Amino acid sequence: RGSPPEAEAPGAGRLMIREAGRVVFLEADEIDWIAAEGDYVRVHAGGRSHLVRETMQAMEARLGTTHFARVHRSTLVNVARIRELRPLTGREWLVILDTGAELRLSRRYRDRLAQQTGLEF
Repeated sequence: RGSPPEAEAPGAGRLMIREAGRVVFLEADEIDWIAAEGDYVRVHAGGRSHLVRETMQAMEARLGTTHFARVHRSTLVNVARIRELRPLTGREWLVILDTGAELRLSRRYRDRLAQQTGLEF
């Protein structure tokens, strides 16, 4: 079995993920969101997920902040996939993607998302 694959970048905006004896190519715009799992990240795209040996910080640097926003210390989201924002408690919000996934927007990352999207909270 071995350890989860590492993502490689064959070209800008494209990830190459080795898994289970095959190679999966993902365009950045296909990615819905990414969640940290220890020293790994789980890339959610098109109803599937891929476990990759890479840190959240490295994945964020690779994908850039033009189309992806950190909404929590353990969550990176494709801004184009955001369908709705709902207030939770205090200054925290719920980010709802067009896939139906519900992710928390923490206070710490709220201003960063506002800058990237032009939203005002």
